[in-house]
Amino acid sequence: MQRSLSVLRALVFTCVILLTGCMQMSGGKPDGPWHDAYEPIDDPESHAFAVEALEKAIDEFGEPEIPVNKLLLRRSRKTAAARKYRISEDFSLTQCADETNGVFVIYIAVDPGHENYFALLGHECAHLLNHNVFDWYMEGLATVFSEQQCEDAGLQWGSWKRHFERTRREPYGLSYRMMRELSEKFPEEYPSIVRYTRVADHETGKKQLDIDAWIASLSPADRGVAAEIIDAYAEGLLRKKSPQYYFRRPSDGW
Repeated sequence: MQRSLSVLRALVFTCVILLTGCMQMSGGKPDGPWHDAYEPIDDPESHAFAVEALEKAIDEFGEPEIPVNKLLLRRSRKTAAARKYRISEDFSLTQCADETNGVFVIYIAVDPGHENYFALLGHECAHLLNHNVFDWYMEGLATVFSEQQCEDAGLQWGSWKRHFERTRREPYGLSYRMMRELSEKFPEEYPSIVRYTRVADHETGKKQLDIDAWIASLSPADRGVAAEIIDAYAEGLLRKKSPQYYFRRPSDGW
């Protein structure tokens, strides 16, 4: 569920040369954009779902940081022409392929028809709001949005619900429950959270949600409540923070 071209490049395998039959694996990647190396998803239901999900995300959270003018869907499985290249498969990712023209690509780790397919697609659609935010707040927000979108579309939310409700360590479950609590407690203020960002890495330009700035936007009586909700999940999420998934707990004093 990562979201940048640099992250996609980092997924290129660095393992030793493998053999498949008589075909020797090659370094690098095929000519052309990254998404050309992966199988297109031509399923009409998938495209209709993605269009509707983006519309609902905009209705709830506002316009994306970069307008989405074209959205491509890809199954993250190599095309026949790309089989010899050591590039990763079976990942989910939202990538901005062309910022100038607003071209985005969503990669999905499973086939249409898999029980978690639309759950993953809904999650990735939320990342279209700001593809450059890499933190557990955004991951939880995208997961909550995915559940709502699947419910609105009359689709099952795969196997996620049971797992995310029970886990005490899995960060996607923790972030999902944390953001669900915030959305339920602050239904009017919650959507604005995506507007508060800060640079997490000046070298790469990656961002994270600025939780202190969002809490400061709440009424004085609500700030401590929001901080307490987050603090209940903070230890587990801090153990899972990384350059791909940043996390900052609220400052003391709220």
